[in-house]
Amino acid sequence: MTRAKEFKRIGVDAVFIEALPDRDSMSRAVKEIDLPTFANIIEGGLTENLSAKDLAEIGMCAVAYPWRLVAAHLKAIREALESLKESMTKGAPPQILSYSEVCEGVGFNKYWELEEKYKYNENGLVNGKGSVARENGRVNGH
Repeated sequence: MTRAKEFKRIGVDAVFIEALPDRDSMSRAVKEIDLPTFANIIEGGLTENLSAKDLAEIGMCAVAYPWRLVAAHLKAIREALESLKESMTKGAPPQILSYSEVCEGVGFNKYWELEEKYKYNENGLVNGKGSVARENGRVNGH
């Protein structure tokens, strides 16, 4: 709170106060600081896990849930590894996402579009949208 008050004194626009443990301390901080205050909820951490709606009612201007995606990622990895382990004795593991969903999700489709756009042969760009740099009779070092 001391730092938040000093930040207010020097003219900051908003504050983030680490590890306010519960609704009451969050509400008091918002009122006492009288600046837009951000919440940071780490599920299982020191701060009470509240919804964005509840935090807004307390007076918080925004909230981050930084642990959420990390936890989801770890859970998904554990489940995938467990299904691979089970596949050793029970058969093929179930498909998690389709091939096209994975390609879209990691950006392969955009890569392939660019690959097609800049495809070239010994005469230059196949799609005719420019020229290919030539050096020592080779195209782009190939």
